[in-house]
Amino acid sequence: MISIDRLPTKEFLIRRGVQIFQLESGCPWCNREPEKVEHLFFQCKFIEVFWRKYFEWWDVEWILVDGFFDIFSVCNNVLYTGVGKSLWMISVTVTCWSVWLAKNELVFDRKWLTMNSLVFHSKMRALIWVRSIQEELIVDERPWWIYPFRSWCDLKKFGMGGRFWCPLRHGWVKFNVSGVAIGCGEVLRDSDGVARALFSGPVAAKDSIIAKMGAVIIALDVFLAIGWKGKSSLIIESGSNEVFCWFENKGLRSWLLHPIFKETENKIVRVGNVSFSKA
Repeated sequence: MISIDRLPTKEFLIRRGVQIFQLESGCPWCNREPEKVEHLFFQCKFIEVFWRKYFEWWDVEWILVDGFFDIFSVCNNVLYTGVGKSLWMISVTVTCWSVWLAKNELVFDRKWLTMNSLVFHSKMRALIWVRSIQEELIVDERPWWIYPFRSWCDLKKFGMGGRFWCPLRHGWVKFNVSGVAIGCGEVLRDSDGVARALFSGPVAAKDSIIAKMGAVIIALDVFLAIGWKGKSSLIIESGSNEVFCWFENKGLRSWLLHPIFKETENKIVRVGNVSFSKA
């Protein structure tokens, strides 16, 4: 949609005859230029800083671009190969989607995302998209946040380059959950490995452990909300050793987190058949 200029930006809607107040036709980031695709995604000073930070995360030099075809050429010419190149291109695609979602939140909900939050949401969505691929890639979450290319290469050295989706028992679905201090992300897949739901967003947490518990609670809420109770059993897969051990052995739980565990247990009872696994 970006490449063929069919996104419903304000400039696009005005060309189609939609009446927009003059004061509301500008870029939501800077309010200095008309809201056109090229400016909204690539040329606005705020977005330029965002792209520069995102490229630095991938250890790639940012180059100023004029539009979609420029950035596609820049990204496609990055000297990554194989799986690393796939992860990189998925990440860039998700970044464009994240910019569009953030713009909509600002325009319709008056919710301004800080630069750090926008970068985080893009990283989280990229991780979720990678994990929703049917031939599931083993991506180590810890290096992912620092240098994503190494999150694959470090595992590859040990002969763990990738693995196919392991089918679940009939009637089961699995939530892959992950969380850090400022947000969480999840992907729900059925027994065929097909992604049925994706989620990412902020959580009110003081540290990553509480965020990971919050991700479990959200997974239970989403499962109940989509009406799968009584139709499927649920597996929640977490990359956190602490969270996994807490659900396997209640005696290991921290008493400081008692209110969170109580809320989680109540939701588990509502869901019914729930089991936990370690990613």
